[in-house]
Amino acid sequence: MQRRAKLATSDDAQFTHNAELQAPVRGTRRLLARPDFYQLETFLRVAEARSFAAAARHLGISQPAVSQTIARLEELYGGDLFERRRGMPVMLTLLGRSILPKAKLLLFMVDTQMQRAATIAQSLAGTLTIGFSCCLGHGPFNAALLEFRQTRPDVELRFVEGLASDLYRQLNERVIDVMFVPLLPDLTSSPNEQERLWDERLFVALPLDHPLAVNDDVRWADISALTILLQSSEGDMSPYRLLGARMADRPFESTINCVSSATLLDMVKLGLGATIVCGSAAGARDDLAFRPIVDENALCSIQALWPKDDRNPLRHRLLATVRSHAT
Repeated sequence: MQRRAKLATSDDAQFTHNAELQAPVRGTRRLLARPDFYQLETFLRVAEARSFAAAARHLGISQPAVSQTIARLEELYGGDLFERRRGMPVMLTLLGRSILPKAKLLLFMVDTQMQRAATIAQSLAGTLTIGFSCCLGHGPFNAALLEFRQTRPDVELRFVEGLASDLYRQLNERVIDVMFVPLLPDLTSSPNEQERLWDERLFVALPLDHPLAVNDDVRWADISALTILLQSSEGDMSPYRLLGARMADRPFESTINCVSSATLLDMVKLGLGATIVCGSAAGARDDLAFRPIVDENALCSIQALWPKDDRNPLRHRLLATVRSHAT
């Protein structure tokens, strides 16, 4: 009997030990549970008003509801947050004073985040990355950007200049949100939306002392006698093919250059050749002669391209502004 009693005692001890391992440690619930924003807001109102009744009036609820909320909050924190004395304003305890600054900061950050989200949803704030290869300083694009900046001053605009092929890659990689470029082929079968916005006349950029600079305008036959400087990168031959389609059967000489648009114009100034630009870029520099091409196939369309599944409200707002200046 004595041995059985000892065994029973041993088994009971083992059971008790297992139960202690499986049972939650005292206070675990308190550590894991968190107050919600409503409880913290109620806490702040009581602390500011130093009265449960005044806080209840401000929140539009009953005083018992405030008392219950504070009681639940005190249970979570494990101590009294207020000293309550009949006929006297409530006072924060040491625990309450330690919680107050961070509670204010937390609710301020949440309110700020909500306001930011609301402005973004209303297209009043956010970031928009725009790819372009046409001129920003002149024409409808420039006017649209100026209006957009004036009506949406809190929107951060980021610009990426590049060739159409480079911008198209960045658009598909979601590096940019929208691109505005001339002379795009038909890309309606791609995962992007394509829209023709407006047409511009093509100009030839020449050195000031070039014989053709004395003319008011030029034709493709005149240009076929020039060395045309084309801008491209990574062996992209699309600029050459586009020029060839406009020159029809006329022979022409060209060079492919992996440089920026500004550098291409610098090369023209150095007498290395001529280049073709859109009307919005014509006249951007007074050290070159820009002459319109008055001939067939001498217009180019400025087009926008953006992802079909994109729901960016800022992009939609920008496009609406550009369309209003394109008409």
